[in-house]
Amino acid sequence: MSNKAWAGVIGWPIAHSRSPLIHGYWLRQYGIAGRYERLAVRPEALGAFFERIAEERRAGLVGFNVTIPHKEAVCGLVDTMTPEAQAIGAVNTVWFEGARVVGDNTDAYGFMANLAQAVPGWSAEGVRAAVLGAG
Repeated sequence: MSNKAWAGVIGWPIAHSRSPLIHGYWLRQYGIAGRYERLAVRPEALGAFFERIAEERRAGLVGFNVTIPHKEAVCGLVDTMTPEAQAIGAVNTVWFEGARVVGDNTDAYGFMANLAQAVPGWSAEGVRAAVLGAG
């Protein structure tokens, strides 16, 4: 690999992920140099993947997204988690701050932002909700 900036998504299986298509589009649309790749990481290889992060960073890795089945396991492998990731108990976004590996979770923000756009003026105050999904 070159040392050109790149990011990706880790998961197992991962071949079905459309993330490279989506992020690749925006990289091209905004003229951002780099690439976004699928990274097939078997559950039993997750620890080894994190042990190689320094090597991957030298090859240009700037961060990655996390999908099933790794979202909860990554919590124990990052150096620090944002309050959102701690509250949710899962990580879906990883980046680097110096030598530290930081884990975040953007799922709740994305869900609430979408809800606010779809239903202007909606408030969660005093409301109970159930979210059903498979991811």
